[in-house]
Parts: sequence; C-alpha cells; structure tokens
Amino acid sequence: MLFDGKIEIVILDFDGVIVESNDIKDRVFDELFKRFPEQYEAALNYHRTHVSVSRFQKFDFLLAQLGRTDDAVLRRQLLEEFSSLTLEKMKNVSFVNGAVDFLKTMKPHYPLYLASVTPIHDLEIILDHLQIRSYFKNVYGCPPWTKIDAVYDILSKENSSAQNAVLIGDSYGDQRTAFQTGVHFIARQSGLHFDDPQPEISVDDLNGLANLFLN
Repeated sequence: MLFDGKIEIVILDFDGVIVESNDIKDRVFDELFKRFPEQYEAALNYHRTHVSVSRFQKFDFLLAQLGRTDDAVLRRQLLEEFSSLTLEKMKNVSFVNGAVDFLKTMKPHYPLYLASVTPIHDLEIILDHLQIRSYFKNVYGCPPWTKIDAVYDILSKENSSAQNAVLIGDSYGDQRTAFQTGVHFIARQSGLHFDDPQPEISVDDLNGLANLFLN
C-alpha cells in the first residue's frame, strides 16, 4: 500500500476516469461556440484552460464575451442543447480500459463514490444507460454539488477522515480537490494537465489498479 493510513473510501471522477468522454465534450463545446465567430477563440481557449469547471461557468464566460450576461434565455438554450448533444453522443462512449473490471473488483471491498462536474440529472441518465449506477454507493453531480463539497459530504457520511479516502481523477481540478480536502490522489493520464509537483501515483488506465488496494 502506497498510502499513509488505511484506505476506506474510493471516490472517482467520471469523464476521463470511467469513460473516454473528454473528446465528446470538446466537440460539443466547439460546435456551440462556432455559432459566435467573434467570440469563438476566446470561448474555446477558456474551455481548454478551465477543463475542470462546469459547463455553466463556460457558457457564462461566453455570455460575458457577448455582452449578454443577463440573457437567461440564451443561457438556457445553450445549456439545454449542450445536454441534448452530449447525451446523444455518450450513448456510444467507450469505457476507460479496465474501468468496469475495477468497479466489479472493488465494490465488495470498498464504498465507491462518483463525483463529477456533469449535472446530476444528465449523469444519472448516462450511468443508467451504461448500466454502472449500481456500483456506486452515491453519485454527486454539479449542480447541485461542487466536487470539494461532495468529498466533504462523503467523508461526513462515512464518518471517516481524509487520510482514509482516495480520489481518482484525470485533471488538475481533481488534483486540487484532493489537495484542498486532504484526501489521497491517483492521477489517470487522459491527456489533461496536472499541477506541479506532478501526482506521485499515476496510471495510464484502470487495468490492475485494484491490486494497489487489495494486495
């Protein structure tokens, strides 16, 4: 075991950890931003440099660039279309290698939680379609949760300390969440960036990852 203390709780990010969906979200943002050619580059750059923030913040940035921060109708339209396009594309999403085996192997031994910046309504639809909802003791989406608040809620519900929990994520946002909450961190290399110093534990996929916990 590479962690200090006994791991009792495993928390996983969704996009880029369970499923290879980062490219799907990129394509949908690109499609919607292209409708605003003068703001396209700035909006796409914001998306790329803020991979861990919610779609709500990204569209708020676009609206600010448009000078339409109070346009609730356009905001709602963009969010609804993003949700519709993403849900359709996610029907054929691929699992990260080893992800399903990891969930199957770990479920009898650890409470598994999912914490994502995907809105909870969309997240539950996707999980049901992929038939993996039953692996998780609870699922947290944004809204209504931030990832940091989700981790604190999990620790509270499990009556456990941060040193007994680990978060598996694929971005600096997950890394920062682990740092701020004090839980351990495992980085899945999906192509996104991490802060320096780089994570101590890093994996290309989830193949064999359960051995880290069970051996």
